[in-house]
Amino acid sequence: MPVVGALMALLFAGVFLPAHGAVRRAGRSSSQQVVTNLVVVTNTVIVTVTNYIVTTNTVIATNGPVAEAKRRWWRKARVSVPPPELSWVPPADTFDWIQLKSGEWLRGRIKGMQDRELEFDSKELEGLAFDWKDIRQVRASRTLDILFADGEEASGSVVITPDLVTLSGATPRVRPRSQLQSLAPSGAKECNLWSGKGSFGLTLRSGNTEQVEYSAQARLQRLTPATRYSLDYVGNVSSVDGVESADDHRVNSEFDLWLSRRFYLILPFAEYYTDPFQNLAHRVTGGVGVGYDLIDRPNLEWTITTGPAFQKAWFASAQPGEPTEKTTGALVFGSRFDWDITRRIELIMEYRGQYTSREVGETTHHSVATLSLELTKRFDLDVSLIWDRIAQPKVGSDGVQPEPDDFRLVVGLGLDF
Repeated sequence: MPVVGALMALLFAGVFLPAHGAVRRAGRSSSQQVVTNLVVVTNTVIVTVTNYIVTTNTVIATNGPVAEAKRRWWRKARVSVPPPELSWVPPADTFDWIQLKSGEWLRGRIKGMQDRELEFDSKELEGLAFDWKDIRQVRASRTLDILFADGEEASGSVVITPDLVTLSGATPRVRPRSQLQSLAPSGAKECNLWSGKGSFGLTLRSGNTEQVEYSAQARLQRLTPATRYSLDYVGNVSSVDGVESADDHRVNSEFDLWLSRRFYLILPFAEYYTDPFQNLAHRVTGGVGVGYDLIDRPNLEWTITTGPAFQKAWFASAQPGEPTEKTTGALVFGSRFDWDITRRIELIMEYRGQYTSREVGETTHHSVATLSLELTKRFDLDVSLIWDRIAQPKVGSDGVQPEPDDFRLVVGLGLDF
């Protein structure tokens, strides 16, 4: 019993009295207190003793001012950006106005729209190019020449909304926007109808081997509402220890006349090719054909072409008794695949093939696959894989038949203009 009495005294002094003091001190604060005292005692063993006091000077309650402030902050954070102001209309002046999907208006001069791309010249931002799907409205007080998908042509001042194309002029008319194929300023300066791109790659090596190699690609294009003219060049020159190891050049020209949104005539096309290492001093091909857009989407285009042609080849050398030139007919076929993977990355795959007689090589193939990365508005980084093949190269005077395939991987810097 004395032992039990001593234990009870100790518990009373160490448990109840400190808790009571803590509660009394906490009572002088306006903060909320929580006091918990739990003592379980048996005759011989103390099982659990809990003396727990929580005192806080700042309490964030469910309905307190701090919580309310947090809720207001979160409500503001969740509020979406207000939609752009779409009711504003540009003033009637001598400029062209375009509205982007974001609601922004730009003032300047329309250079033209074809292949789902609008070219726009702004005094502040200079030359710009927009995907047609990113243009919400167009308002042009100047006279524009317009071509619709059914072949109808019209001229006048134009207002284009998300759904309609409205022309003012001698014969006002309203057509669905989906039927618009292309447009260009009436009487536009010749220089405004042209665009292009050039890419140049250079390899220099010195030491045990002296090597110089350069590759170049260029493309010029002239666009009107109903026509398209293109001029392409691919060239490669290389030398090792002062000895020439490659010297090939290819030029392609094509004039297209649109009959509908997807179908066009090629009137005419022509190609010049030279590669002495394939025993070809010169080769000229010309003909007519048709083209069709298999896929015509804002970020993906695939076009195929075909047609008959006339071809003449001059060989660098020939075996005794063999002619050094040959004229024949040909069937020409081609394909162009253009995919905008992202806004800055583009994949272009071009192919041209010719089926001719065995005397001039039987079948020839030319393919260029280019991955283009936009660095700035004007400059691109281009990586191209080029394949040229002549199925049956002409045997030269030395009795050696050239290899049928040539491959090149070219890394170059491209310039848009």
